[in-house]
Amino acid sequence: MVVVLVVIVLALLAAAGVVLLASTAATPGGDGSAWESFRRGWRSRRHPDADQLDAARAAAVEPVDLSLAQFLRETAEVGDAYLNVDELADDLQRARDRAVRPLRARRSA
Repeated sequence: MVVVLVVIVLALLAAAGVVLLASTAATPGGDGSAWESFRRGWRSRRHPDADQLDAARAAAVEPVDLSLAQFLRETAEVGDAYLNVDELADDLQRARDRAVRPLRARRSA
């Protein structure tokens, strides 16, 4: 009983050590603290770069008012459908025949 408790205590100490090392050794890859991130974001709001300006222009564009029915009508493709009913029926018939074949062999035996 004492041996089990000693092992549990040692495992907890090892886990605490790993957590302590991970928290102190992990350096944010140049991100800095939360305060520095806030200040950097605030500065970029006052002096935006080209990517931020492009994103702001794209966000300012008026959306197109379009109903779902109209959208589907305008984007419908003419031609063969993805699923052809005849091919699907043939595949199902072949699968049925394969599934029934072992049952017929057992009945005749």
